[in-house]
Amino acid sequence: MTAGVRGAASRSPAPEAQSPRDRLLGRDYWAVLSTPHPDTTADDVTNHVDAHVAWLLKLESDGTLFLSGPLTKGPGVRPGSGLAIFRAESASRAAEIAAEDPFVRAGLRSFEVFGWRLNEGTIDLRLSLGTGSYDWR
Repeated sequence: MTAGVRGAASRSPAPEAQSPRDRLLGRDYWAVLSTPHPDTTADDVTNHVDAHVAWLLKLESDGTLFLSGPLTKGPGVRPGSGLAIFRAESASRAAEIAAEDPFVRAGLRSFEVFGWRLNEGTIDLRLSLGTGSYDWR
C-alpha cells in the first residue's frame, strides 16, 4: 500500500552522498477530488453534512482517512467541493470507499480518484497534554 522511507536503510550512503531525491518520503496514497453536481445547493450540503462528517470520522478512526477537507476557493469550487486523501490498497478500493460518502449516495456530487505520492512538506504541531489544547501550523 505505501512505500517505506527512502534512504532510511542501514546500508544507505551517508546523507552528504545522497541526492535530495533519495531522502524524499515517498509514501503513496489516493487523492479523491469531489465535485458537486451543477444543481447541488448550499442547503443540500447543509442537510447532509453531519452524516458526511460522521462518515469521515469513522474513516479516520479506522486508519483509512489521512487528510480531508472542503475546497474553499479556486476554479469551479462550490458548496460540496472537497478533497480527501485515503490509505487504500488500490484505486478501485479508494473508489469504493468514496462511493460510500453520504454526499455521493445522495446524488449531490461525483468524484475522481488520483494516485498521490507524498514526498515533501512539514507539519508543526504543539500539543499540550495538561490543557488538552493544540496549535497546528
